[in-house]
Amino acid sequence: MSAAAVASKACPFDLANKETEVDIVNNNSNKQEAACPFATMGKNNDMGDMMTQSSVDHTITHEYDVKRSTINRYLPETQNKKGQEYLSNPQLASAMKEGTRVVHSAAENSVFTKRFLNGTITKAEYGRYINSLYFVYKTMEDLLNQYKDHLIVKMVYFPYELNRINSLIEDLEYYFGKDRVEELIDPKNATPAVKNYMKALKDAAEKNPALLIAHSYTRYLGDLSGGQILAKRLKKHVLKIDVTDLAWDSSEGLEFYSFKNIDNHAEFKNLYRSRLDNAHVTQYVKDLIVAEAIYSFELNIAIFDEIQALSDANELVPIRDELVVPRNKKNTVTTETASKKFLPNADWMVGFATGAATLAFGISLYMRISEKF
Repeated sequence: MSAAAVASKACPFDLANKETEVDIVNNNSNKQEAACPFATMGKNNDMGDMMTQSSVDHTITHEYDVKRSTINRYLPETQNKKGQEYLSNPQLASAMKEGTRVVHSAAENSVFTKRFLNGTITKAEYGRYINSLYFVYKTMEDLLNQYKDHLIVKMVYFPYELNRINSLIEDLEYYFGKDRVEELIDPKNATPAVKNYMKALKDAAEKNPALLIAHSYTRYLGDLSGGQILAKRLKKHVLKIDVTDLAWDSSEGLEFYSFKNIDNHAEFKNLYRSRLDNAHVTQYVKDLIVAEAIYSFELNIAIFDEIQALSDANELVPIRDELVVPRNKKNTVTTETASKKFLPNADWMVGFATGAATLAFGISLYMRISEKF
C-alpha cells in the first residue's frame, strides 16, 4: 500500500501515540490533516479471537463478546493477583494502545464512522451525536470529579483543560435552540446505547475508580487528535463553510472540538500519556484498565450504530433548521426568507436618499416662488 493510501485513512478516536518531538514542532502542519482520528492500528492480533465480527462490502456489523475472564492471557507479563507490588515502569498508555488494536479497527469500519469521515453525515445526525455525548461526558466528568483525589485518577485529572459539558451545551443550543436544550439533556430522554454507556461508567467507578482513566484516555485524547480533523470535515461538509471564508476560524457549532485552554495539543497529549505511563498501578490493575479501554471502544461503537439506525428509521430529533415545514411550498416562505426579502439593500437606500433630497429641494423652491407672489 502506498504512503498516500495509508495517509488517507482516518477514524474518530485517534489516540495519537505515534507522535514524536518533530510532530510537536509541526503540530499545525498539513500532514496532520491526513492523520487517523483513532490512530491507525494493525489488524493482526490474537485478541481478535475474543470478538465476533462479520464484514460485507466493508460494512461491519458487530456484536462483541469480550471475554474478560481470558483477556489477561493475551497481555504481556500478566499475573492476575490483587496483592502484587506496584510496577516500576507500567507503560499504561502504551498498553492501552496495543490492547485496543482489534476493537479500534472495528470502530474504523462502522457505517456511521465512515460517513462521518467522508463528510456525508447530516446536521440532524451530528446533533444526535453531541446529544448522546452530553450524557456520556456529564457522567464521566462527574465521576472524575468525585474521585479526583484517587491515587491514579488525580494524575490525569485536568478539568480546566478538558471538561466538555459547557461546550456540548453551547453546541446543542446552536443546533436545536436554547429553549429545547433542557428537554434534550433530561436523562429520561437518553437512548438505550447511551444509558448503557452511563451505567458502564458508574459500574467501573464502583469496581475501581482507576478504571475511569480508560474512558477518559479513549475520549479526551481522541477529541484532541482525530477530533480536530473531524471538526474540519464538519465545517466543510455539514456547515458548508469554505476554508477561504472568515467563518472558517470560528468554533460556532463546533465548540465540542475547541479546547481553548490548551495551547499546544501535541505537548498536552504527551504530558497526558507520560502521566499514564508512570501511573502507580499493579499488574492486576493495569490489566483491568486495558480491558476497560477495550470496553470503552465498544460502548462508543454502540452509539455510532444507534445513531445510524435512528437515521435509517427517520427517528432523529429535528434540528432548528428543520422545524419550519411549509404547508404550501408555492406560497409559503420561511421567516428567514421573509426577513431577507424586506431588508433594505444599498440600492434601495441610495434611491430613498436621492428621492428625499429631490423632494426637499422641490419644497424649498416652491416656498421661494410663493413668497414672490
